[in-house]
Amino acid sequence: MLLSTAYFPPVEYFQKIVSSEKIFIEKHEHFIKQTYRNRCHILGANGVLALSVPLVNPHQKTPISEKRITYTEKWQHQHWRSIESSYRNSPYFIYYEDELKVFFEKKYEFLFEYNTEILKTLLKLLKVKSEICFTENYKETNIHPELVSRPHEMLKQVQHDEQDFRNSISPKVSNEEKSFKPYIQVFSDKYGFKPNLSILDLLFNKGPGAKGFL
Repeated sequence: MLLSTAYFPPVEYFQKIVSSEKIFIEKHEHFIKQTYRNRCHILGANGVLALSVPLVNPHQKTPISEKRITYTEKWQHQHWRSIESSYRNSPYFIYYEDELKVFFEKKYEFLFEYNTEILKTLLKLLKVKSEICFTENYKETNIHPELVSRPHEMLKQVQHDEQDFRNSISPKVSNEEKSFKPYIQVFSDKYGFKPNLSILDLLFNKGPGAKGFL
């Protein structure tokens, strides 16, 4: 199974991981903007909030493994403050905060390295033992680049390859095209169920039950 790198990936991403014994993370693609590669979605008091990791020269075509993070702004502090504000009252936040807060204190040079360390910690917290590997070269896709901006057409095309989820797991693809089982979220009474948020949402709300839920 083939996935892109991702920043605190969505629930769907981990559904794929738990369904396979071995996962390959694409290491040689060019960075794609406005994707989960450097952003995640959480649910706060004001609704769904997108958190994005700022990058050096984000418009420049660069292999994902060489994409550098910029710290000109205090985005780590802002991200953690948003996460803490959103989930401080969730059932399991206090059980995981110490292991996750370190990712907002230590500075990583490369996005790929940062995401990989986050993924390893999340798999440990979820007690998921799938083997994580990395591609040795770029895996070609049949998806035409123009389809990335037309998510409905892209989704139909990627469904032909059941093992390649690099582009189908994307904020550009509507969750209405997919099916997600609801669970109780911190602000469910205010906004109803919001599907496919960052795995942080499921982890803080379901705790040890998150893996079974996936």
